[in-house]
Amino acid sequence: MTLGAVLHHEGRPCDGGSLQGSNQAVIFGETHTKGSIDLSKWNHLRDNASGFGAYKGSLINLGMFEESANSGHTAHDHEDEQSTALESGILSAKGHQLAEAFDRAVTGTKFVDLKSESSPFSLDVLAEFGSAAGLCELRTADDFDLLPLRDLFFATNIDDRLNSHFRRRMSLLLLLWAVDVTNKSGLELDATSFDDLTYYRITSNDKGDSIPVETPQALIDISERWRIFHFHNYLTMALESLLAGLVRTIRYHPAGRTISEVLEAFDSQEAISALSEHLSTEPPISFMDLTPVESLALLEINIVGPMEQIADAAEIFKANPLAERSLRAALIEEDLVSGPAGPAVAALLLFTLLLRYDLTVNEAHKGWSTRKVSDPFADVAMPTVAQALALDLGKDWWNMPNRDVISRLLNRFVVRQHETMSYEKGFGGSPPLFRVDGTAIVGMDVVRDDVDPGNPRFPSAMQVLRDLRLIVNDPEKGQCVTPDGREMLDSLLGAAGS
Repeated sequence: MTLGAVLHHEGRPCDGGSLQGSNQAVIFGETHTKGSIDLSKWNHLRDNASGFGAYKGSLINLGMFEESANSGHTAHDHEDEQSTALESGILSAKGHQLAEAFDRAVTGTKFVDLKSESSPFSLDVLAEFGSAAGLCELRTADDFDLLPLRDLFFATNIDDRLNSHFRRRMSLLLLLWAVDVTNKSGLELDATSFDDLTYYRITSNDKGDSIPVETPQALIDISERWRIFHFHNYLTMALESLLAGLVRTIRYHPAGRTISEVLEAFDSQEAISALSEHLSTEPPISFMDLTPVESLALLEINIVGPMEQIADAAEIFKANPLAERSLRAALIEEDLVSGPAGPAVAALLLFTLLLRYDLTVNEAHKGWSTRKVSDPFADVAMPTVAQALALDLGKDWWNMPNRDVISRLLNRFVVRQHETMSYEKGFGGSPPLFRVDGTAIVGMDVVRDDVDPGNPRFPSAMQVLRDLRLIVNDPEKGQCVTPDGREMLDSLLGAAGS
């Protein structure tokens, strides 16, 4: 199927998604357009076992086999765990339904009637099979039954709200709703606008003005879970930016530098000048001598009184409601991450995140996020960072000098974390960026400024909606929900709400 799809597209994989091994198929297609091939001798995967394992695991977790559907195991609050156990290989009812739908799609192609001893196969036969079985062909085929796939991805037969399949359904419904909301604003849903909807609960109009959005009651829970995901993304960016600053600071020091020396470099006159230029204001004292509370005031995020007595989070962020977004743009789009102001901007992003997380995430979802942490000394998440600062520096760390706070962050979540990850990767992984020699951190003469984790889940989920013909890019309406998508959104949202 992989080679057939590429041959059908004259050397390209299917639009919007390609099967594993497509790169080798493209290379083959560049030099072979006619003739035949013995598929038993063609290697298109570096590791056949892992390539097969990925597809097998997906089928098991989607309930395509009886043992995965009836084994008694639940996906209870373990959305990210994937099972690869397959005992009998007996298809479930859903598996049979999907197999029959695919059979109808490829029936009539010459390839399905060939026997294994017929190899080598004609490339024309493979191309014909790819024209029926490829991803984009299935997506547009009028005679392909999409109902089994829709039932599968939306898990219409599952009512357990703590089941990962139910959460996948709600995520897809959230995206359908988001496509509709942004379309009504004259925009197209992309990763940025989806982040805004779920993190800030806003969208924008064609003039760039922010518009508050009320999330439907049935989607609030899944929206909050996506919001936790965005918190983690921002957190990753902040810590990666501190790592980038550390690596850059120690690069030309063969004997290494201590954390104290690194902090002094972060607070150089050049760094202060670059930060002042970015903020259009000059800090009253050096950045390292400011406290986190005083640092946030530079962003017009003003905290008055003890942290635990803050009652109105919206008022605190009123002057700078999209602070994280602007700090991300400064690091990535303005490339401050590779300059002297990068560490300070990263610290501002981290302080903003911790404040918003503490003030705006409800206790239930804080608890869910905490339960996702398997090892507090290895897993980096919002709860582990917040708890570490409170335990090591006290609950009033907000009013301690940045020097003390950032020193703790560097030691625990940058240096030690890098050592842990380098050890776990072992031989064959990415080379370490530095090593620790006593109190000195010794660089490896490299830089690392790629700090944007992106949102890898978003394009995949959107592709599912396109493949299921629930959203479409209309020449006049833009990206919008199809009539089938509207019916599914209204039906399943109503059921979830009830």
